[in-house]
Amino acid sequence: MSAEIQAIIEYLEPRPGQWLDLEEGLKAVLRPDHIFVAAAEPWFAVCSGVTGGGLGRRRYFLNRQVKLSYNEVRPEEEMASFLEANFQEYSGADSGDWAGLMTGAKVIDAGWTRLTLRDSRVTVIVTAGVNNACTAGITPCCPLESAGRPLGTINIMAFYAHALSAGAVINAVQTATEAKAQTLREMQIFCPVTGAQATGTNTDALIIAAPDRPPLYPYAGPGALPGYLLALGVRHALKRALERYLQWKKNSAAG
Repeated sequence: MSAEIQAIIEYLEPRPGQWLDLEEGLKAVLRPDHIFVAAAEPWFAVCSGVTGGGLGRRRYFLNRQVKLSYNEVRPEEEMASFLEANFQEYSGADSGDWAGLMTGAKVIDAGWTRLTLRDSRVTVIVTAGVNNACTAGITPCCPLESAGRPLGTINIMAFYAHALSAGAVINAVQTATEAKAQTLREMQIFCPVTGAQATGTNTDALIIAAPDRPPLYPYAGPGALPGYLLALGVRHALKRALERYLQWKKNSAAG
């Protein structure tokens, strides 16, 4: 029996506006223009987004939907203004508690999965738009904005039920990226500029977070248990998000 069959895979379908418990001390809510995840205490996290980028301890996690025409010169400042206006949890004094991403994709169409195997568990939330799909190392540097195409983004948020070392968190970034590229290959997503099979979009971002809760895993590469579950979760969540995105595009073209 394969590890994938043994893993418990749950598809979560949050009701808009209602809080959903993801893990002990971690809850999430889906709202019209964002997905908000809040921890009772700060978690160790890595973020490549506009807010809270880098490694550090974060308590609040956000994937915010913006207009496809979004083109702020200083997105960090605009995001800070958005947080201050919409979240009582936010103030300039504790802005370091936040990790935030932006996307033009519809947050309502996100894929949510939770995977469990033995003492490891991870919840993965993915939003996806691939209008500006690109192929790393082949697509020229940022040509799509000048071509007048609205942006798309694949944003990944992953939350573990247990601790990861700093190295394992970096491992997880690698693992999630490899799983994303494999999923795009399987779904036959191509770069519109070069025609090559896409590995992502030119605006992708992610958050990986873990609590201070045993066991502590030192690795999260694709061959390690937490890495395997993350990769599997990314594949399932991204596939679901992309299926919804492609259906939306098909309906929009027909309409």
